[in-house]
Amino acid sequence: MTTQRPNILIITTDQQRTDSLSCYGSTFTDTPYLDNFAAEGVCFERAYCTNPVCTPARASIFTGKYVSRHGAWNVGMNVPEDEPMISHRLSEVGYRTHYIGKAHFQPFGASPEQSLETRNNTDRYPDFSGPYYGFETIELALGHATYGIAGHYGEWVKSQVSQETFESYTKARRLSTVGFGGGAHDWDIPLKYHNSVWTADRTIDFLNTHSNDQPFLLAVGFQDPHHPHCVPTEFEDRVDPADVLLPDFVEGELDDKPPHFMEARCGQLSKSKTRGKFAMAGQGGGADFRKVPEQDARLGRAYYYNMVKIIDQQMGRILECLDERGLRDNTLVLFTTDHGELLGDHGLWMKGPFHYEQLIRVPTLLRYPAVIPPGQRSHQLFSHVDIVPTVLAAADLPIPSDTDGVDVLPMLTGAKESVRDSVLVECIDDPEGLRLKTIVTESRKLTWYCGQSYGELYDLENDPSERVNQWDNPTYADDKAQLLSTILQGMEPLEKRVERTSYA
Repeated sequence: MTTQRPNILIITTDQQRTDSLSCYGSTFTDTPYLDNFAAEGVCFERAYCTNPVCTPARASIFTGKYVSRHGAWNVGMNVPEDEPMISHRLSEVGYRTHYIGKAHFQPFGASPEQSLETRNNTDRYPDFSGPYYGFETIELALGHATYGIAGHYGEWVKSQVSQETFESYTKARRLSTVGFGGGAHDWDIPLKYHNSVWTADRTIDFLNTHSNDQPFLLAVGFQDPHHPHCVPTEFEDRVDPADVLLPDFVEGELDDKPPHFMEARCGQLSKSKTRGKFAMAGQGGGADFRKVPEQDARLGRAYYYNMVKIIDQQMGRILECLDERGLRDNTLVLFTTDHGELLGDHGLWMKGPFHYEQLIRVPTLLRYPAVIPPGQRSHQLFSHVDIVPTVLAAADLPIPSDTDGVDVLPMLTGAKESVRDSVLVECIDDPEGLRLKTIVTESRKLTWYCGQSYGELYDLENDPSERVNQWDNPTYADDKAQLLSTILQGMEPLEKRVERTSYA
């Protein structure tokens, strides 16, 4: 371990699949900069988010706590402002803390009185620069694509062009013949004004101007590859739709799944008994995915991967800046995403309470040359809640007892073979409606639905595509009982307890 505390750079994307990176085996998406980055550190083959929608997943990344503990259970709500984040903990010991890009700790659709991150909060930007959730300063980008030119990013774009031109950037041409959330759009915004380029520009500016005398925590949030799948028309290095695989779906595979799976596929969520106060997060009112033609599916998937290619190029600029500034060796860089994307697999698009691997297993890369040997591909389980304790351990700081993750550095340095045997994924679509918890082990996955007789159980070893639900199969009864017990064992420590100070 080095005597000087390391710099920390946490980079997140939004809604990214593992198969979008060639270092994870993608045969149609060339991502050379992230490939090189993976080769210089560790590539986690089995990293999992804690929740399949943005706000709760991001809260877990920065608190090191499961959703049941930090309490931000869905989008459209604020992460509790008294919840300690890694930014609070590192600023207390002298770190310079800064956030760039998408945070989504608060809603972007709420009123300005309810949320700092609302897109309607134009009077606050660009004057407000922090503090915010333990970050001394911030430069935020709000929303996504055509409805996401807001916050500090939006004010900057406005300063570069006329109002008429700015208004034109809030529109894009849909290429898809039907609307289904995952469609392709051509966007006439110049690449130099694109949100991913701005995010990298601001990151590079911070790295170039920050004094090396003080360690930093820099959090960077790319808004892509979120829907709508909008790609600047001048971007040329594109994925050919003909090379993209069609969605992985077998007719009839949803027959043994809980009812909301088929309801989502058929665009019937608005009439579903599972519908809560708001439409299902990640699905909205719902679209009939049965009507998505193959051409639209290929285009939508190709444009998704094009957004990833833009991020890869901007990551190359950031990593090159770290090298030029001499920051490589003593900077722990973590690259991940809040959650995945279905992209038509299993007959579904976007996200929501469907804990398929495409949605909860996420790309995660870690580089820390001063401590971690390069060229590792870890097949051990890793959870987003492990990020905070690992960062604290790298900074030689104590790990709080209410942190749910574990320090993975011993595993990466060879001191331990593994540090956990299961991960927990939670989803609450509505407290009075759909609530589910998933436990993932080396070879099994079980999802429990509160108040329901149905559930999901998959043999990942023999059925990696999660086609056959073994919940009611007596052959798997012992597995089912053991996994349900594991969920209970994992949830019990999350109960809130005040300190006991005397016998009575």
